[in-house]
Amino acid sequence: MSGTLDCIVVGYNDTPFAKLLERAKLVRDHSGGYLHLKANSVAFRGERIKYSDLINTCISASTGNESHYHVGRLPSLGACYLASFLRKRGLRAEVVNFFNYDKGRLAQLLTESPRSVAITTTFYFELDPIREIVDFVRHYNSETRIIVGGPYVFNVCSDYPPAIQDTLFKQAGADIYVFDSQGELTLSRICNQLRTPKPALDTIPNLVCASDSGAFCRTGREIENNDMDENAVDWSTFDRDFMRPAVQTRTARSCAFKCAFCRYPVLAGSLDLTSLDVIEKELDYLHSNGVTHLLFIDDTFNIPAGRFKEICRLLLRKKYDFKWFSYFRCANADDEAFALMAEAGCTGVFLGIESGDQAILKGMNKAATVERYKYGLRQLNARGIARYASFIIGFPGETKESARNTMAFIQETQPTFYCLESYFHDKKVPIADKSDVYDIKGQAYSWKHKTMDWIQAAELVNEGYRTITSSVILPLYSFDLWSLGYFMSQGFAIEQLTAFLKLASKMLVRGLDEATPAYADLEEQILSVFRAPQPRRASSHVLC
Repeated sequence: MSGTLDCIVVGYNDTPFAKLLERAKLVRDHSGGYLHLKANSVAFRGERIKYSDLINTCISASTGNESHYHVGRLPSLGACYLASFLRKRGLRAEVVNFFNYDKGRLAQLLTESPRSVAITTTFYFELDPIREIVDFVRHYNSETRIIVGGPYVFNVCSDYPPAIQDTLFKQAGADIYVFDSQGELTLSRICNQLRTPKPALDTIPNLVCASDSGAFCRTGREIENNDMDENAVDWSTFDRDFMRPAVQTRTARSCAFKCAFCRYPVLAGSLDLTSLDVIEKELDYLHSNGVTHLLFIDDTFNIPAGRFKEICRLLLRKKYDFKWFSYFRCANADDEAFALMAEAGCTGVFLGIESGDQAILKGMNKAATVERYKYGLRQLNARGIARYASFIIGFPGETKESARNTMAFIQETQPTFYCLESYFHDKKVPIADKSDVYDIKGQAYSWKHKTMDWIQAAELVNEGYRTITSSVILPLYSFDLWSLGYFMSQGFAIEQLTAFLKLASKMLVRGLDEATPAYADLEEQILSVFRAPQPRRASSHVLC
């Protein structure tokens, strides 16, 4: 497609860990954010770093070659989806996949005088990564309209009055903000208006626009409901080398469950499913173009249960031989599902178990029992599927006893990997409606309720990490199941990654108390993990 570029869609911007740590440290006496970051990182060679930096440091030191592996180099599904959506409507769109690595590509595209730049915000909880991209764009092209949408904007518009919204949006520095949980249709309407001599943005719903005076103007709401089949990503519009060897994909939008701590079903709306025919066409294309690893990002891939089995049968019938990873509700699976998924190539699953205490599970509205979780973990283990189990410590009603029940559950069930996360209180989630019952005060990582506060929760996270010996710590921040899938797609064996993570776990635990822990014995061991012949190098993922 030739002509003026309508939109550059910019993917993830990874904020430097030192910056996050420094900011959290300023309020560490009043919030658990600093302790949360500390429990997701290691102190190494005089500085605290996240796992994604540690693994690259180790690979570089052991091979003599600079290493730049990062899960962010996978094709950004959000950015690819938006670009595909625009292209299907005759608009010219390009993707800048991973801002940190692809700044050169963005700078070059900005020399083409694009009409707009769209910034996705799926993983952002603050303004800094947005503002950095905005400043970069302004530096290279001051005329291009900058559009920001996604969960960050939706949450700001949902949670705050207009005056606070205006303050935050002014700090972000963009021109147009899209207020919708989906927003892709609104983005296409903006792009079409920007093609006209005098764009009439006030005719487009779901917008907050900066005016020349500095004030913000709002248009009416029109909730989007974009068809999953019609708008499935058209991977044929992307370069073949960009896709392989691994991509993220989805077969559903939203979640069928209503967990008491989770906001996502409110954000995403009712569960919407892609048809099996469309899924088959997408998988056919990916397989024929060299994709070997799939990361299904559906929030509950195995729900509905019958549909999940049909997808597994499809994978078997077509003999794709994908290695795939997904979120998985192991308490809601039967023996047939476990057998089918293993045979169909499932390599690893993310298990949001959240607690090993039945009373807490009931309070969370998890629709699961401890015994069903135990059974599910046994079935996955018997079939050689890697199990990454995530747990929350400090949910309203949590006590030291219930938290230690969770630790005992992990010790008994032996998931391959696990993480303990201090509770994060969002005032818009269902449990917030019971604030009077639990006497919940505060928000985010600064909270207390009848039976616990954020300080006690952080102490229990540390206790768990020190005492659990049957499973390997895998922090949810910066190195999770998707990172395992990414590294395996780059040629690393699960055994090699597990060896690295076991040693990193020991380093993490030593660093929970000591500012500069002694690592001499562990450093030599962790470097030796990567002294074997190296896998293929990661692709640059810049050709979109």
